[in-house]
Amino acid sequence: MPLSEPLGLAVDASSNLYVANLVGGSAGNILIYNSSYVQQTSETITQGIFNPESVAIDPYGNLWVGNVTNPSSITEYTNGVQDTSNTITNGIVTPSDIAVDGLDNLWVVNDFTDVTIYSPTAVYAPPSKLVQTLNIAPQAIAVGAGAFVYGTGSQTFLESASTTLEGNPFNGGAYGFGANALAPDNAGNIYVAGTDGNLYIARPNSTSSRLATLTFTAAGMAVDNVKKRIYISDGNSKIYVYSTAGALIHTIHN
Repeated sequence: MPLSEPLGLAVDASSNLYVANLVGGSAGNILIYNSSYVQQTSETITQGIFNPESVAIDPYGNLWVGNVTNPSSITEYTNGVQDTSNTITNGIVTPSDIAVDGLDNLWVVNDFTDVTIYSPTAVYAPPSKLVQTLNIAPQAIAVGAGAFVYGTGSQTFLESASTTLEGNPFNGGAYGFGANALAPDNAGNIYVAGTDGNLYIARPNSTSSRLATLTFTAAGMAVDNVKKRIYISDGNSKIYVYSTAGALIHTIHN
């Protein structure tokens, strides 16, 4: 399957990369690449995919996909198979970015206008209950260890996840650059593809550091904690692979 318009990205515990791939004139698909950047064509997901813009991996290794049309929804896949019983449509409007935190809460950016948060209704159950709507207008969102980050066109905000779930989202620090894409690592740091054309690492309760200058506008990002890589899609035809130190090490394209 060709890499057409790569948007949302996610990496699982085995360093496989999942790509929300828009395809002009069709419903799109989810492409999967192994840790050697080889596309696993036999594992391409098309079932239940309708113009996907976002993907996330939950703590159990399940894939969540944000579909823009037919209708706007978030749906779950286990071992590449769609679980239609775990499809969310309530409160979902053009899900441009999604994330799953360590408490199994699902965070959804709706058409760059607000964020809805869904929680499980029982232990080990998938997120399904809409518990909160944050009236912020982010470009992207990421949930790390004890914090979440959202980026607007001009600033990137680092907040306390626990405080936010209690209804007070505006008590964190702000960085002086916006975010086109965000991704956490397993140490609680957040990588930011800034609207100023730079790649940053934002550390909770600390300052941010510039890692690299990007030659493209980021559309999606994911961190591979095992291989120490950062994947960034350009929304056009390529996915760029950086080390977590900011060195460009590979480019995925057709």
